[in-house]
Amino acid sequence: MAFPRLRTLLILIPVLILALFLAYQAVFLDPLEAVSFSRAYTDREGWLLNIFLTEDDKYRLRTPLADVPPALVEAVLLQEDRYFYGHGGINPAAMLRAGWETYVKKSRRMGASTITMQLARLRYGLYTRNLRGKLLQSLCALFLEICLSKQEILEAYLNLAPLGGNIEGYGAAAWYYFNKDLRELTGGELLTLAVIPQNPGRRAPLRGLPPELMEARSKLYESWLASHPGDSSLRTEMELPPYLVNRFPRRAIHLAEYLRPREAPPAGRTDGRLALTVNRSLQDLVEREMESYLRRNRSWGINNGSVLLLDWTSMEILAALGSADYGDDSIQGQVNGFASKRSPGSTLKPFVYALAMEQGLIHPETMLKDTPRSFSEYTPDNYQGVFKGPVKAWFALVDSRNVPAVQLAANIRNPDLHDFLKNAGITGLKEKEHYGLSAVLGAADLSMLELAGLYASLPNGGLLRSPRFFPGEPQDEAPPKRILSPQAAAVTLAMLERNPAPGDTPYAAGRRIPVAYKTGTSIGFKDAWSIAVFDRYVLAVWLGNFSGQGNPALIGRLTATPLQFSIIDAITARIPPGSFLAPRPMPEGVSPVSVCAVSGDLPGGDCPHLVDTWFIPGVSPIRRCRIHRRVYIDTRSGYRTDETRGPHIRSEVREFWPTDVLEIFAQAGLPRFLPPPYPPAAPSRTLGSSAQGFPPSIISPLGNTDYILRPRDDRRNRIVLLAGADQDGGELFWFANTLFLGRAKPYERFLWQGEPGLWDLTVVDSRGRSAGLRVNVEVEPR
Repeated sequence: MAFPRLRTLLILIPVLILALFLAYQAVFLDPLEAVSFSRAYTDREGWLLNIFLTEDDKYRLRTPLADVPPALVEAVLLQEDRYFYGHGGINPAAMLRAGWETYVKKSRRMGASTITMQLARLRYGLYTRNLRGKLLQSLCALFLEICLSKQEILEAYLNLAPLGGNIEGYGAAAWYYFNKDLRELTGGELLTLAVIPQNPGRRAPLRGLPPELMEARSKLYESWLASHPGDSSLRTEMELPPYLVNRFPRRAIHLAEYLRPREAPPAGRTDGRLALTVNRSLQDLVEREMESYLRRNRSWGINNGSVLLLDWTSMEILAALGSADYGDDSIQGQVNGFASKRSPGSTLKPFVYALAMEQGLIHPETMLKDTPRSFSEYTPDNYQGVFKGPVKAWFALVDSRNVPAVQLAANIRNPDLHDFLKNAGITGLKEKEHYGLSAVLGAADLSMLELAGLYASLPNGGLLRSPRFFPGEPQDEAPPKRILSPQAAAVTLAMLERNPAPGDTPYAAGRRIPVAYKTGTSIGFKDAWSIAVFDRYVLAVWLGNFSGQGNPALIGRLTATPLQFSIIDAITARIPPGSFLAPRPMPEGVSPVSVCAVSGDLPGGDCPHLVDTWFIPGVSPIRRCRIHRRVYIDTRSGYRTDETRGPHIRSEVREFWPTDVLEIFAQAGLPRFLPPPYPPAAPSRTLGSSAQGFPPSIISPLGNTDYILRPRDDRRNRIVLLAGADQDGGELFWFANTLFLGRAKPYERFLWQGEPGLWDLTVVDSRGRSAGLRVNVEVEPR
């Protein structure tokens, strides 16, 4: 019978050993492995920005023993377990003394738990107020001592010690009570924390300063002096109550909430603490400038805003402000302004101009027409209804002229603006037909993050790169996507640098770097934007109301831009001279070219003034100036003549403008050096006598449009034909297919009663220049 029992023992012993080994591996290899720690976010230097509750509603910050000040370790051992390094988990002498005082003499209740025993209770949730619980606690403590080193036990205890309320661990307590990292605590603050775990219910200063805390701290200090007599200088601090903050830092709250459901910790981090790319100094600056600006402008009804600052060289987010005050319900402060979709106003215009340059439609000095214009069923207007006539492309961009931008948006193809946004990964876009041409003026909603990424592509040579939130992230997890050519991106940025800055900020006179920026105002004055590229930064500023309520004061250039430049000047004032990025050279494929200062076209022999512009050879438009033309004047009459020689013939260079532009000049009271007319009795200029100059521009009807006539309504059974022309265009001749309809002067209405069907309408001026479009005429059914 002995042999079967022996065999059974031989089998059970290895199984038991294996089970203990597996239990050790699973449970005791790291006593904190299964403990839930708070998700906490720090700035790039480790300063706590925000902390969230654990799954069991605690605040815990895992802190390695190496990051715990030795003075705190010594103070905790002095207070809790002076013989920690000399016992094996339990202290028999202390247990006998405690039993004698508590149960025999019954003089006072006295504890005898070692740090290892306390760790066993905390880690495994043991009930230790009866004999059975104490025995189990002691056995667990002995087993912990067998499986773990003293350093591992001590680290686990320091991370789980109760410090009052739902705060556990000294790392979390240091931030809550003193708003400091453990390594920055003073001697008095360390001693204050060291005495709390022994009786957190009575000593934790959650609501005021308990007398028992001060008494326990004084006793610990006297014990401390016995081994550290040199710390007598701490006595003054010990006689004063500690300065308590009693709240966790709540910085960059919107950013933390934005990242919390989507981030994965960088490799090697399992403690719940994540360092962000946020620069705390810049975050402070942004918050301070926003607060100051809103305080000065609150009487205008400006109460809320958002800011995003990133480094375009690394795409790191350096500062993020989702709202002016997270806790203010009156402004819906918990809404995240930098992640929410809003109307971008005119902030997408730079990309329309960049696409137009890519496609050879313009260069910075190209003359565009800012005159009333309709595009199919869409008729854009300018702010305050003011039109400026001929404007240079760069000026039309920085002055945010709507008509030139819409005209360019109508002309660009493959990609157009919608294709561009889709290629850039903008989310939530509707079908192209939903927006039409209004997307360039803000009809398509974007987030501040998306806009900042688009603007960062300009200094990055047209490459779209993902923003980085964690320093440990790969610089580009996804490969950069080309959304613009390097040439178009660089020239667009140079155009934006010509946008004049407000001159009323403190550092305006000494601004040392160029700032390329664009403003935007949404329809109904609901959103005021200003987005800038300067040095290594992209700065996006938004002011408005999350409720969507409009405010006439919310105009990008008048409200968002001053705040933006206050931030820019505050940032650049801190940068030492010589530390700015070197000026960006133009990429290969961009050349300086001289063009006519008025028309922006290549100069003819009669252009009096030239300016330099950036040209993309082989892409930029090549046209000769059509504004400056040499005319011949009969000095006897002052009239224009076609004779070029003779004693009474004088040649001069005059300006020839389209009639719609001349009308703008006349309204503005701006005289132009125009050519004199021909004599009244002179024969009419014949068709085809000159193709120089501007072709007619059809104002009405609208191309590719259905017109429905009402035969019984005289007011609605005819279509208005209206066109502008070159200054020397003379009369205009209207044709429908090959049918001659009649003649009219520029800007003179001609009424046409078309038959049902498709019609190709053509207008020809007296010089043979023409324009055309197609319309569909239908009759309203009876």
